Amino acid sequence: MIPIYRPDLTKYKNSAIDAVESQWISNHGKYIGLASEKLNEIIGSKYSILMNNGTSATYCLYLALKFKYPNINKIYIPNNVFIAPWNCGQVLYHSSVFEVMRLDTNTMNIDTNENYIKSLDTNSAVVIVHNLGNVINVPRLKRIRPDIIFIEDNCEGIFGKYEGIYTSSSDSVLASCVSFYGNKTLTTGEGGAFFTQYEDVYNYIKHVHEHGMTREKYIYDVIAYNFRMTNIQAAFLYDQLCDIKTILDNKRRIFDVYINKLSDLIKNAKAVMVSVEDNTEKANWMFNIRLYGIEYKIFEKLMYENGIEIRPMFYDIHCHSHLKLIHHPYKNLDQQKIANEFVMLPSYPGLTDDDINKIVSVIEKILI
Repeated sequence: MIPIYRPDLTKYKNSAIDAVESQWISNHGKYIGLASEKLNEIIGSKYSILMNNGTSATYCLYLALKFKYPNINKIYIPNNVFIAPWNCGQVLYHSSVFEVMRLDTNTMNIDTNENYIKSLDTNSAVVIVHNLGNVINVPRLKRIRPDIIFIEDNCEGIFGKYEGIYTSSSDSVLASCVSFYGNKTLTTGEGGAFFTQYEDVYNYIKHVHEHGMTREKYIYDVIAYNFRMTNIQAAFLYDQLCDIKTILDNKRRIFDVYINKLSDLIKNAKAVMVSVEDNTEKANWMFNIRLYGIEYKIFEKLMYENGIEIRPMFYDIHCHSHLKLIHHPYKNLDQQKIANEFVMLPSYPGLTDDDINKIVSVIEKILI
């Protein structure tokens, strides 16, 4: 079976072994600082905080928003995205605050049309999600609406770029988060990171992510959490960051081979790639493509029978029973149908050209 994803830490475990031998396997140890500094250096962010998983980092986006802008009246979130930004927001805000954003079915991201962005309410925030690594040009949106507060779920978009800089590094966003889950470009098993360019936000999240203890031992001054990354996780991350060019070059190879091998299907209008916004570069995380003429469930079954694991696009938000009452002014059956035509293909680092040839051959056999 060719899996949808399988991490490869073969070359990236020396520091983790060192962390174990040092006996510092909790949140103490040298690799927390080393990995955080290296991450800031590569991404170009002023501040980062390593966390136990990407969902904790996503939750901290809302903590940062509530801390800095406590009187926000509306929060816009994209449709057809992973559930984390929706669930995390519901913990801190009433469901009436949220509204589903209009979907651009060419990019499978939010509609970034200037008139639409201008129509959003005042005193509002927008959660940016770079869906499956397809990057939204957030600095452009901030220029269109400088009054809107943007927070960035970058769990799928790390190492993508807008206007020549890495996502998570722009002062157009209040805060950003990334994930180092097992299927991400960099992985620590679980794990994630919170980014901001603002010192007061950094100091607040740093405080609340580690119990909220004051300078006096065991005296606390705020409701807080334990979102800390372990030294072992940070060690895995550090070794990967030290070899980041190799990792990114390999992911680019996988995407380039897919695009080349799928060119006939695209020319024959059997498949289409998502559009990429101007002045952006995709993060080559999970390869996805829209296929015409077949329902996803049927396609998934046929692929599985041929030894290939795939994934669907994330579902319309109202498919989730606990979110059915969220305001959704753009609910559209055509959009739901289009979303059901997208498919994620295996994209893991050990994927060979021969593997991709097999995957594309099976797709061609099914569609033609």
